[in-house]
Amino acid sequence: MLVLNTKAKGKAMIAIIKRAIGPFAVALTAACPLALAAPSPLGVWIDHTGRGAVEITDCGGKLCGRLVWFKDPDNAKDGCNFQIIGDVKPVGGNKWDGGWIVDPEKDPDKKYDVEITPLSDQKLKVMGYAGMKLLSETMVWTRAPGTLVKCGASAANTPEPARVPSQDDDRAPPPPPPSRTPEVAKPDKAADASSKRCKLDLSFAVVTFPCQD
Repeated sequence: MLVLNTKAKGKAMIAIIKRAIGPFAVALTAACPLALAAPSPLGVWIDHTGRGAVEITDCGGKLCGRLVWFKDPDNAKDGCNFQIIGDVKPVGGNKWDGGWIVDPEKDPDKKYDVEITPLSDQKLKVMGYAGMKLLSETMVWTRAPGTLVKCGASAANTPEPARVPSQDDDRAPPPPPPSRTPEVAKPDKAADASSKRCKLDLSFAVVTFPCQD
């Protein structure tokens, strides 16, 4: 009887454990796809001001970012593809840290430390700090729509307009002007006539006058 009671108690205990573990196993199975599909910081993000967008890319296992869109097109002349993020390394927990960021509006030559954390597929937390995270500024960027046109893309993708042929292209070129034969100078008859002079010797004088042909 004692052996039977022990076996019965063991089966009952196993059944209780299975019922207790079952919900946890289901929850763990559901959480695995979420862990695999963690949001990525890569892509184009509109900054917290709404006046610009930064494209974050993988640069040799680290994150780097460049300005690729401006609300004011005039700013794209000097700021397009300007790098403002670099050398940000993964530190675990879907966070990146240890790199640098600059504020192009204040001082494009001054670098601050930066920590980047995806909050969701559409939101990105960017925290800039100077050595200590107690002295920090946190910004939330929004993923840009797929229709956003990056600066320089429209000019680079627009082909030059084709030349429209005109009717003049089918016409033969005009003939060259005829060469002119140099004119030969004609003798001046008046000069020749004036050079021929006759003399009349009178007894009291000599008279000179133009000769008649």
